[in-house]
Order: sequence, then C-alpha cells, then structure tokens
Amino acid sequence: MSTPAVNLDAALDLVEARLEAIVGGSDELVLRYLAEISKGRGKRIRPRLMLAVGSLFSTEALAGLVNSAACCELVHTASLIHDDVIDEAPLRRGLPTLNGRFGNEAAVIVGDYMLALAMEALSGQRDFKLIDMMLATSKQVGLGVLQEILNRNNFRLGVEKYFDVIHYKTAALFALCGEMGAYLGGANETTQAQAREYGTQYGMAFQIVDDLLDLTQDPAVTGKPSLSDLREGRITLPLIHALGAEPEETRDLIESFQREHSPSVERAIRSHLERLGSIEFAYREAQAFLGRARELAGELATSAPRPDAAVELERLESRVVQPLPVRAAVLAS
Repeated sequence: MSTPAVNLDAALDLVEARLEAIVGGSDELVLRYLAEISKGRGKRIRPRLMLAVGSLFSTEALAGLVNSAACCELVHTASLIHDDVIDEAPLRRGLPTLNGRFGNEAAVIVGDYMLALAMEALSGQRDFKLIDMMLATSKQVGLGVLQEILNRNNFRLGVEKYFDVIHYKTAALFALCGEMGAYLGGANETTQAQAREYGTQYGMAFQIVDDLLDLTQDPAVTGKPSLSDLREGRITLPLIHALGAEPEETRDLIESFQREHSPSVERAIRSHLERLGSIEFAYREAQAFLGRARELAGELATSAPRPDAAVELERLESRVVQPLPVRAAVLAS
C-alpha cells in the first residue's frame, strides 16, 4: 500500500495551528486557564480520524477538514474538563487538572466557553449540516455522561447498558469525526453512514481498552491514580463480567477498595479479575469492535477514489492495540 498524497502529520500541524488561533482569540480573562489546558495535549486521535477519512475522498477539502477537526477536538477537551469536575479529579495525563488548580467553578465556565468557541469556529464554515451534526453529537455525549453518573456503583449494570453508555459518551464523537470526514471529502450519504459506523466501532473499542488500562496499568502509564474509574464508582466491562460470575466476592472487593484505596486491595481486585477471565472477556469484546471497524475501513477504501489513504486508518487501529503489549496478540488475531 503506497503512502497517501495527503501527509496527515503535516495536516495535524495545521489542526494545532487552527486550535491555537481559535483559542488565542479568547477574552483575556480566560486565556490563562486555556493556556493550562494546552499543557496536557492529547494524541489528537479524533482529528486524525477525520483527516484520514476525508483524505480517502479528496485532497481539495483540507481547509474545511482542519477547521472541523479542531472544533471536534475542542468539544472533546471541554468534555474532559467537565468530567474532571464531576469526578473531582486532581490529575489528567499526569498533570494537574483545571479544577484541581483553579476550582470547579472556573473549570465549568472554561469548559462551557470552549464549547462556545468550537461552535463559533464551526459556524464560520457556513454549513448547516456540520452544525446539525455537532449539536446532535453534543447532546449524545451529554446523555452518555448523565447515564454514567446515574449508574455509579450499579452492581446490576449489564453489558448492553454499558455499551449504551460508552456509545453515547465516547463513540459518538468518533462517529462524528468519521461522518464529517466523509462529508467534507465529498462522499455520498451511504458512504458517510459507513464512515460514521467506522467511527462508532472504533470508539467502542477505544473506550473498552481505556477502561482496561485503568484496571491493569501503572499510574505512570495512565497519568491518573490507580483504578480511578472504580474510585468514582464506574462499573466497567471487566467488573460487569466479574459481578456476573461471582457477585458477592466482587462487590465486597469493590466496596473494600472504595473505603481504603489500599495497594493490597488493588492487587486483590486485579488477581480476582484475571482468575475469572474478566480481563480476557473485555479484551475479546474490544477485539470484536475493532474487527468490525477494520471491515468497514476496507469497505470505505473500496468505495473511495484514493484507497491508498486507508493506510492511515490502519495506523489509527494500531493505536488501540499499542498500549496493551501483553494482549496485542489477542486483539490482532
């Protein structure tokens, strides 16, 4: 497979420049807060997804893709700010959170301000369909967060309900990036729907893996305290599996950890999940979603005028696997 004509690393540099331009025009009152956010820059996976999909269909839509990708990243960042307030999280990516430094009130306002910046910048493209897409997705993300809050420490949470929550909270924004990329690239409605579904399946795998990292990896890897999700009462896929297999013992371990956060209970929980096959179960579910994403990437490449650009989708898919070297063979099989 040949290297695509659109250099995504160079395009991502344009996204960074656009983000700086959008944020840099902010009121002086909030610039100091926004400067703090920029220190915790993520991997820009969502912009990369949009650019990768768009480049399958066009090399002429770069300006629109760059602006839309920047806007989606701003929405994502705003959602993280609000999540940190809800969780009272002191760290993200190993750095102090905005609420940890300046308090919840300032963080909520800055998050809202960032959403307004994103919508203002997107409206500059003068395309109502893009606005409609963004608004619909923002509503979904909000519903996902609300469902997550309502299901804290819900020891009867089922797999399908968990999938519903992460579909809205996480996968919806990946789906938006896929659909926007295809739309801006000039793809037809059927292909746009395929790109949206690609983003959904990718986003589901991404969130399951993220939840697994929280349970299995050292804080130096995750940039957060150990078992952060469990501290906040999030019942993720491995725990759902364990609660189904041994409900009383699993619940006792969860409640014990939430009382004392001790390393010995952490080890006991991890050992318990391994023994029950709960970690492996979650990896297999992530594998299923990622496999479907790969199938859709193939379909997109087949229908695209520039199928060589699908190499970037393959690189995106590998990013789901990279943090999990021990299980890479499972996910790649």
